[in-house]
Amino acid sequence: MLRFFALFLFVIGMPTAYAALSPADTVTTFHAVLLDNMKHGASYSCKDRGQRLNPAVDNTFDMPFLAQHVLRRQWRTLSTAQQNEFTATLRDMVISTYAAQFTKFNGEKFTTLDTQDNGKMRAVRAALNLPSDDSVHFEYILRETPAGWRTINVIAEGVSDLALRSAQYDKIFKDQGFDGLIKQIKEQTAKLKASC
Repeated sequence: MLRFFALFLFVIGMPTAYAALSPADTVTTFHAVLLDNMKHGASYSCKDRGQRLNPAVDNTFDMPFLAQHVLRRQWRTLSTAQQNEFTATLRDMVISTYAAQFTKFNGEKFTTLDTQDNGKMRAVRAALNLPSDDSVHFEYILRETPAGWRTINVIAEGVSDLALRSAQYDKIFKDQGFDGLIKQIKEQTAKLKASC
């Protein structure tokens, strides 16, 4: 279940309505789209789910921030064109992941628990409640942007996605360079789309 929360993605332009959402509402709105995709698993194709996730992801995550911080110091070595390519490639992979994973509904329920004020950041705690009475707890870390509150990290059961992904991508970048990293992400995305 933790793999459901292992990916994210990026921000293009956001409608004014989304800019007015609180941190908790931003998370709750995203979960509503995921739940709708799950409930319509039999009637929505992978492409349908991806199309619905496009604006939802853009309105939930600060992808330019995420792309930069995932690559850490390697980001500064890239040209503007490479930075844009990485951000777009990462975004496509994240949307494909959510589209491939959230496909069936068996009584699951998302619950937004509370919001903590961490200075310039907000931490929204939430849970995915499962039919077995188990639940997966996770925390969205958001910062305020000109477009509204956007997620810059998701911590699922104590595991930071940003830290985990940074370590993975840093190793690939060092071993295979930028082109090798892009290739691996695209291959992963292709497998996700094929599994839809």
